[in-house]
Amino acid sequence: MGWAVSHWCDAACEADKRDPAACGACALRRASQVKEAETLALLDDGLSVVPRPDGDGLIIEGVSVITPAYNAEDSIACVIESVVAQTCPVVEHIIIDDGSADGTADLIKGFAKQYPHIRYIHQPQQGAGVARNTGIEAVRGRYIAFLDSDDLWLPGKLEAQIGFMQREQVAFSYGDYEIRSRNDDSHLAHYRAPEWVDYAMLLRGCPIGCLTVAYDQEALGKHYMPHVRRGQDWGLWLALARHAGPARKYPGVHAVYRSGGASLSANKLAKLRDVYTIYREQERLGRVRSSWYLARHALSAVTKPR
Repeated sequence: MGWAVSHWCDAACEADKRDPAACGACALRRASQVKEAETLALLDDGLSVVPRPDGDGLIIEGVSVITPAYNAEDSIACVIESVVAQTCPVVEHIIIDDGSADGTADLIKGFAKQYPHIRYIHQPQQGAGVARNTGIEAVRGRYIAFLDSDDLWLPGKLEAQIGFMQREQVAFSYGDYEIRSRNDDSHLAHYRAPEWVDYAMLLRGCPIGCLTVAYDQEALGKHYMPHVRRGQDWGLWLALARHAGPARKYPGVHAVYRSGGASLSANKLAKLRDVYTIYREQERLGRVRSSWYLARHALSAVTKPR
């Protein structure tokens, strides 16, 4: 019945010389037809799909990887290849070009011709947090994982992580990682994260590496990073932990973080300002509590290996 009314409306719009694009009923019918076509295409590809909890689109059973990239022509190929090498194939690898001025775009587009799971998105330069949010908005996979444009995954990372999440019914997970020099690829340290973290622990600092995180959007819905220039990933972890409860560590060391050395003092101060903003505006903490947690956060950042 709904289709018949919408079809009649389309014809009436044409007869009355109205623009069907401006008609709400026509728009609903076209959106329904697009969703139906997308569902059939996914099923034809042999993919398992379920409706999103909020009813807005579909979720594909599998992993979507999000990579923000800015002037990453020297490193993006290794990142892409580390995702291709996963023993657990991904649904899609969404790479958001954040206004690069070098050859990043051409490299990604070249890989996309070879690997159909790669999705290239370009945006004007707005920072890694906005780029990751662009990726989160676009993902279709059940599990959302993050990998920056100069870090790496070892081949068994997703198999170990997603297997752990499914066995243990975990909606938000992270892991240990190795730290290597960005200059000569030498081993610098092995970062061991705690076995679990909850909201209260995250308020005191960020013991989680972004390159190790995955969360289940079927269980939690889509969550986004706050609009600050630094510390956005920690802001997302806070939101996830507040919504889902404690996050848990999956076993093994399956990721490589590339360190470029110490940051400038000005950058550290700017990050502390953004961290304070998250306490005040996202977490709605008072000035005294925000200042106390900021001091704890700064202390944990100093003692965390880079």
